[in-house]
Amino acid sequence: MLWNYRRKVAKLYRTLSFGMSVCWIVPILFFLCLSSPVKAEDVIRFGASLSLTGRMSTEGRLVKDGYDFYVKHINALGGIPIKGKKYKVEIVYYDDESDPKTAVRLVEKLIVQDNIKFLLGPYSSTCTIPASSVSEKYKIPMVEANGASNPIFERGYKYIFATLNTIDQYFGSIVKMASEVNPRPKTIAFINENSLAPQLANDAAAREAKKLGIKVVYKEKYPTGTKDLSSMLAEIRDKRPDILLGAGYTEGMILLVKQAKEMGVKVKMFGLLLGPTLPGFVEDLRKDADYLLEPIQWSSNMAWKDDVFGYTAPEFARLFEQDFGYKPDYHPPQAAAALLVYHHALQKAGVLDPQKVRDAIAQTDIMTFYGPIRFNEQGMNIGKGMAVVQIQNGKPVVVYPKSVAEGSLIYPIPRSQ
Repeated sequence: MLWNYRRKVAKLYRTLSFGMSVCWIVPILFFLCLSSPVKAEDVIRFGASLSLTGRMSTEGRLVKDGYDFYVKHINALGGIPIKGKKYKVEIVYYDDESDPKTAVRLVEKLIVQDNIKFLLGPYSSTCTIPASSVSEKYKIPMVEANGASNPIFERGYKYIFATLNTIDQYFGSIVKMASEVNPRPKTIAFINENSLAPQLANDAAAREAKKLGIKVVYKEKYPTGTKDLSSMLAEIRDKRPDILLGAGYTEGMILLVKQAKEMGVKVKMFGLLLGPTLPGFVEDLRKDADYLLEPIQWSSNMAWKDDVFGYTAPEFARLFEQDFGYKPDYHPPQAAAALLVYHHALQKAGVLDPQKVRDAIAQTDIMTFYGPIRFNEQGMNIGKGMAVVQIQNGKPVVVYPKSVAEGSLIYPIPRSQ
């Protein structure tokens, strides 16, 4: 290689020497000498289509911050060590505007035009399902952290893997907790956005409630973008359920809580698919956020530690807040964990070959600051469970299961609420 560069330099020198002073030649030679050792393979590039604008942009930006946390901290260590050599990490981002069709187009662009060999997932099941079909088509691995719907993993695909628990487990933890309290709730109501993940979450929770002897008295869905839930909440109020579970995304969940308060809906237990732990959620609702429940993938008090950085869950939370200026909910660590999966798989494979890295991903069995990650044949993380937080005095408190609880569940919700 060095001989070829010398020949090129000599040829260029002969071409330029006629009529050109040495002061022009020296900088050119210097540039060639500097540029020759720099190789594209010194950097591993990942690609991600994310909801950076649109209706799911709040969550999408949390995901990006989680990805960026890993990039910042691994590059500070010199990169990913693979067979005695370190590779810096870069991520190519595109904004899919929370639109599934756009996500499909952008993932294909990442593969075909940008030559990305390792994909990170978009936000939401709605975008992940079609986007993962593209990665499957091109046999490019995708490790995703924010598509929880079971159908993602029921298509026989070989290139999709997820760090998070599947959607059927979300409300299951709340329903199981409810079955263990005294006095035991007898009735439950469900309301959800007419979108894939919220619908599947409520369907699974309704089955679990029936199995545990809790009667379902209301179960309906509302169109995406709805600005008024008052008529549905009036029906729920008349049914007087002990438990109300709402499934949707940030704007819809804030609307649900506000209008439930306005409509005088009184329940003993009130849970949301997501929201209470998101930055700004409690600030928006203020006292109305107290006693809300949320199923979570992670909490900063969990007794988990990764073997790449040596960060515990509390250390991750502290460093993340230091880097990004806010306390993380579970979205950033589960996103960062997707890159930890790649980190281990790349080291195991020893080469930057997508097929060999995919095979190494399938054998993943690691501990991270997000928790244990181990995949089944479908690409689901079967290594960890979920917990439940309750907002108490404006702060999220882990109340279930008892093995990780920071405090006791306040039940029933005080009647003043």
